[in-house]
Amino acid sequence: MPDVPAQPIRYLVRLALLLAALVAIIIYYIGAGDEAAQAAAQEGGLIDFSSALGYFLCAALMAVVGGRHVIKHHYPLILALTLLGMRELDLDKRLSTFGIFKSQTFRSADVSWLEKGISLAVIIGVLWLLIIMVRRYTKPLWFSVWRFEAVSLITGFGCGMLVLARLLDGIARKLATLNIAFSEHQEVLTTITEEVLELGVPLCFILAFFAYYRVYHPASIRKKN
Repeated sequence: MPDVPAQPIRYLVRLALLLAALVAIIIYYIGAGDEAAQAAAQEGGLIDFSSALGYFLCAALMAVVGGRHVIKHHYPLILALTLLGMRELDLDKRLSTFGIFKSQTFRSADVSWLEKGISLAVIIGVLWLLIIMVRRYTKPLWFSVWRFEAVSLITGFGCGMLVLARLLDGIARKLATLNIAFSEHQEVLTTITEEVLELGVPLCFILAFFAYYRVYHPASIRKKN
């Protein structure tokens, strides 16, 4: 085991600075007005593209910097990060008629059987990946968080922001079915918050990787011994 504590304070400080920066971005766009916030939060905009780039960068760091050890032991994470980056670019919609994960893909006569088959294969692959990740990481992550280990805490924050962003996605439309109305300003506010949270997810994962590399990676351990 490495002689570096599993809670290197500098990574927790960096997490706090990252969260503060994300809050500052949200506050900035609130003050900048609805028009500026809408422009920043639009699909394919700067924040959206930066989020996708963050996922791809994190996957690349794990594969290149982490090397064979990370690829061998954590390939599901590399695949998941790559898929999240592709999802952020809406490739699941751009490369299909209605969207790979839309039920209309399988119900519509306008979609070829080939496309339906490919979509089904992709969905099965994603489900397989989710099952592997749940079985491999859920329990260790849960127990490590309660031990306040930096890698797990940062990863937990990233996962939490991802869940919260998904909840905020289209929330005005969802609540409209319950007769809960959002003003235009409130809708813009939730949209920019969602986009900034999505930006924070890959940044958290990148920070978690560097914390992992510092504490647990064999190459780093050898250097300290």
